[in-house]
Formats: sequence, structure tokens, C-alpha cells
Amino acid sequence: MTNAAGAAASPSWSRSRPARALQRRARSIAAMSSRTGRRRTGRVQAMRVVILSDVGVASGGAERIALLMATLLVKRGVTVDFIVGDMTPDDPDGALGIRFHVMGVKPVHPASTMKALLRGLYNLRVLKFVSEFISATDTPSTVYHLHAWSKALSPSVFSALAPVRNRVFVHVHDFFVTCPNGNYFNFQSNAECGQRALTWNCLRTACSKRNSLDKAWRTIRGFVVRHVLRGHAWRLMLIHERMRSAIEAEAGATRSPRTHRNPSEPLRSEPIDAAGQNGFIFIGRLSLEKGPDLACEAAKRAGVELTVAGDGEMRATLERRYPQVRFVGWKSRSEIGELFGSARALLVSSRAPEPYSLACVEALRCGLPVIIAESAYLAPELVALGCALSTNVLDHERFASVLVRVSHDDSLVAQMSQRAITASRDIAPTSDEWIDGILNEYAEALQSDPADTRQP
Repeated sequence: MTNAAGAAASPSWSRSRPARALQRRARSIAAMSSRTGRRRTGRVQAMRVVILSDVGVASGGAERIALLMATLLVKRGVTVDFIVGDMTPDDPDGALGIRFHVMGVKPVHPASTMKALLRGLYNLRVLKFVSEFISATDTPSTVYHLHAWSKALSPSVFSALAPVRNRVFVHVHDFFVTCPNGNYFNFQSNAECGQRALTWNCLRTACSKRNSLDKAWRTIRGFVVRHVLRGHAWRLMLIHERMRSAIEAEAGATRSPRTHRNPSEPLRSEPIDAAGQNGFIFIGRLSLEKGPDLACEAAKRAGVELTVAGDGEMRATLERRYPQVRFVGWKSRSEIGELFGSARALLVSSRAPEPYSLACVEALRCGLPVIIAESAYLAPELVALGCALSTNVLDHERFASVLVRVSHDDSLVAQMSQRAITASRDIAPTSDEWIDGILNEYAEALQSDPADTRQP
């Protein structure tokens, strides 16, 4: 185990100061109102939250949300433990106020060894670590919140959390709890998948973005996930309402999922003069499902400038294939705000249906228009609000033609930019509104089951 500074550290629950005494510090959290206006009048004593995620750095939307949640909870006076497979933020002085616990489990990736891939199906190290952590530190007022798990934590994290599942929230950022591919998309046919997950038709469909062995591995993991989830009353938290039908039909949930859209805040103090800019920007993980290659190809055909902020398995290939595109790697929030200021529009070009694009809503908060894949769940809302254009990003010519139109029509861009900030407030909650809703969910879970509900 390592601490936030990366140095070796003993488990926090084994230190000389009794962990339970630390957890029982005099502290109370007033129940918060959610966006829907519900209020809790009771008080939750000594609330503690344990967040779990694959990694502890903001390498993607799910990881960013997990870190934001931890930070906001600490600001509200909640004690937060953060269990990660690998990596934590550069926080040598503990300025974030979060207690990180690192298992040293590397995320699975295409070049992983066979041994690593087997661990990705069900990691016994994760099972042991999380189980022992719960056994040593759990209290009736402890809530557990699982974010990304498919790359490092593996399905075994659900087995570890099962004894306290009445106080476990599973943040559903994608569809890995139901679909082996995680997105109901066939990468071989470049089309949305209409199959029920793990049925015979699903099993015989070549849909993986790599090969048949990858599909076989994902299928096995899918059955493991189904087994560990089935029949348990997990509290699932969705990031968009349109996820509900697939999740309810296939996740085996015995509680109705709740929806809490990801929050956003302006990354700039002043709105963007988008019509006065020339280039476009793509922000995200450089992997096939996110479609960075589609954005690069459309920009090349349209003859427009494109900046790509992000990193991933496709970066080296994209840099060779598109030398005219500017690749800048991952950037901080303030740096992204600066990049927004020199862009005409953000490109959201995901191949697979995108449940929610955090970068998209952050761009709108700054007054930056969006060109978004028509399969994205936010697309109909944004187009109706007049702050975005949607297109079939898989059609190179059609996508390029939209870029050409936006690059030449200053009036259109100015109108979308003016509507963007107002529209963003209708699309997503602020950080305070969001964490109020999350705390309301926690309070409800603890009040509905006030005693220690650990089950064998």
C-alpha cells in the first residue's frame, strides 16, 4: 500500500490510533435537499464514505467524477476513504483531505499478460483487500460508493462489498454491469447492437473492438458480473435517464435505479467568443469507442484546425496518421478552460452511444457550442435547446460537412454560444446541487437501515 505521496505506508486501519475512535468523532451532517426538492429533516451521525475506483487520477470522466465526489464530501465535513487499484493524485501534503488506500493493482489493457487478464476476471487480491478493510473499519454509518471497476478492481469488488450491500451505491458510468462491451455497440459492423446481453445471439456475434479472444474474455467476465450482481439489492446510480431500460432489464437490480446527472461548473471566468475563433477541440480518452479518429478524419476532410486533449491507446497511431492535428495530452481543468477559449466548437464523436459527456456540459457552461454524435443520449436535448448540432459521426463526409458549415457561419456559432450557458443549467446540476442529491441518497439509505446491516 502507498499513501497519496506514493510512499510505502501501513494500512490506515492498523495504525496505533484506533480507527473506530477516529470514525466516531463528533460530527453530524444535515440531510441535504436533492434537485427534485426532496428534503430530509433528520441528521446522520458520524457519516463516513468509502469511495472505490480503478485509479485515483482523473484519467477519464468516471475517475474525474469519483475524485470530485470525494473532494466535495470532504468540504461538507464528511470523512472520506478512497480505495483505488492504482495511482493517486499528487497530494504529498494531504491538502485534499482524502485518505487514499492503494492496492497496487494495475488496470487491464490490451497488452496485459495472460495472468493479468485472468486477474481481470476476478481479482482475489482486491477481494481480500476490500473485505479486510470493511471488516476492520466498517460502522453502521459508513456508506460505500463504487465508481469505475472494470479495469482494475474486477467483479470481485462486488463480492467484497456484498456483506454491506444495503449501504453500497454503484455509480453506473457505462454498461459494463450488463454488456460485455460496456456500450451496446458492435465495433466490427460499426453499428449499435440490438442483442440482449449474454444471450445466444450475443455470444455468437463478433462485436469486440479487437478480436474473438477479447470477446471471449469479455463474455466470461460478463457472466461473472451477472453472477455476483444477481439477486442482490444494489443501489444503482445512473448518469442519464435513458440508461434505465437496459439496466433494469438486464442488471438484475431489485431496487429501482436513481439518476443523478454529472455536475459541471464553468472552467472560465468569462464566456467564450466562439464566433471569433477558428479551430475545433476534442477532449477525452483516445480509444476507439470515444471516436478521436472520427474527429481527426472529419477535420482533415473539412480542412479545419483541430486540437486533441487526452491520451490513450490510439494516440501514437493518430499522431502518425494526422500530423496536421495538434495533440496536447491530458490537461488540468484550468488548462482545458484556456483551450476552450481558442475553439469554435467542441467535437463529441463517440462511436458508441455516449450516456453522458462531461466535457460537453463543461464546454456549454463556458459558452462553447458542441457538435455531437446523434447517438449520444444528450444529443436530442442539446439540439432542441439550440446550443449544438448533431450528426452521424460514422459518416465521414457528413461529419466533415457540419464542420465546414460551422467554420463559415459566424451567425450560427454566435447564436449557439449565447444559448449554451443557459442550456447547460437545464442539462446538468451544479456541483453543490449534485452533492446535495448524493448526500440525500446516503441519508435515505442509512435511515432506512439504521442498524449494522452486514449480511453473510
